[in-house]
Amino acid sequence: MKRSNRIAKLLTYCAFGIMGLGVIAFFVIILDHRFGTGVQGISVLTRSLVMGVLFLGFAEAVHLLQGIHDQGTDHEAEEYNFTYEKEVDDISKVDPEDEREIHAFFKERDQKVGEIHPTDEPFIYIVDVDGRKRKVEAGGFTLKILE
Repeated sequence: MKRSNRIAKLLTYCAFGIMGLGVIAFFVIILDHRFGTGVQGISVLTRSLVMGVLFLGFAEAVHLLQGIHDQGTDHEAEEYNFTYEKEVDDISKVDPEDEREIHAFFKERDQKVGEIHPTDEPFIYIVDVDGRKRKVEAGGFTLKILE
């Protein structure tokens, strides 16, 4: 879900407008034929190009920040829309170390572990605990219950 940002577009249009007006002002000043107009024209052209590039930089920064924001919202949406249909066939096996970690974790809490199903995500398992399905993450320093 990629969204465009109006501020980034506006800054881009402003950048090209500033650069365009600078080029036009350069030619108007150069065509005046007075002494020192060449230096003034180059000065105006340089300043407009620098300002235009700065505006383009700000537009790019806003665009990148929008991309980061969009990544965060996509990830949150996936997290909240978790379904148990993401279970993978038992072709991919549960890592024995993760299995021991899961059993030890729930044994400390006096809960009985039934089946452990791997998912398409690494180190994420769906565990039947006392008749309830729990999504857990193993493989780290501690086991985490994700839901």
